[in-house]
Amino acid sequence: MTIVPLYCCDRDLMVPARINADTTAESVRGLLQPQVFDLWRDYISKRDREDLASVSIGLVHRFLSQEYVRSKLEADSSDLAYKAFLLLRLIKPTRSRFSRIQLTLKEGQPDVFSFTQPELAIPNTPNLETFNTINDRDVLQLSDLLPRFLKFADLAPWHLTRAVRFFEAGYSQISDPLLQFMAWTTAIESFFSEDKAPLSQEELAGKIRGRIDGATDIYSDVDVNVLAYPLKPVPLNSLLPDIFEARNCVVHGMRIPTSFDERGTTSPATGEKVHYVDVLREGASFVLRKLLLKAIGEINA
Repeated sequence: MTIVPLYCCDRDLMVPARINADTTAESVRGLLQPQVFDLWRDYISKRDREDLASVSIGLVHRFLSQEYVRSKLEADSSDLAYKAFLLLRLIKPTRSRFSRIQLTLKEGQPDVFSFTQPELAIPNTPNLETFNTINDRDVLQLSDLLPRFLKFADLAPWHLTRAVRFFEAGYSQISDPLLQFMAWTTAIESFFSEDKAPLSQEELAGKIRGRIDGATDIYSDVDVNVLAYPLKPVPLNSLLPDIFEARNCVVHGMRIPTSFDERGTTSPATGEKVHYVDVLREGASFVLRKLLLKAIGEINA
């Protein structure tokens, strides 16, 4: 089997939950004890081994193989598990780091034969995404969209797969918030570019509004139950011009407009001041996710 640990799940998440015929979200508590990874102790820190052992829930793909390692079935299972994790991040970004464990069960005891070390850094999620957890609705959406996403991954044109790659890089490879913002806004442009001529700021904003209602609140997916203060809606229309103005400044090595310094807000989670650019960063992530999920949902499964 292949297991992808999920570190940020709602405590009321109902498991096991079916994703597809061979994949579930289920409890893995007690299965990944630190000693299971003794073979990799020179490469995996004690803390990472303990973190893996503490995982309660994972994405689990089961398969039957006549070979012990390095067969196509193992590779296909690994690929499916990663794509399921990536789609779940599109549905609900969390601070979960990707790792993959492949094992067999011998008399009920795990025997790990392949392992991908967790990403080194915890994703630097925008302000309110930091508090995201995976819930039943997210798992249901994962189950619905996974067949479409697998087709999308195989058939989508380069400008769309590039947008997915930049989206994921913003979470898994980039920790600087301005570089994240640049990656996500570039991905938005790639989404619409069709690898033709660059689009103007006005054209991009118009195309976004053609696929996402401009009145949509960028915080519409936030679980308000985790917030200590009232959440003020932020409609997409109010951000789009500033998203691209800030993006142009970053791309051309210029300072963000000083007027943005005076337009901060207060985090409804912590009560701390949040710079306006971080609101734009959250908006860019929201726009990119919604565009990609809509495109994936249009695939005929």
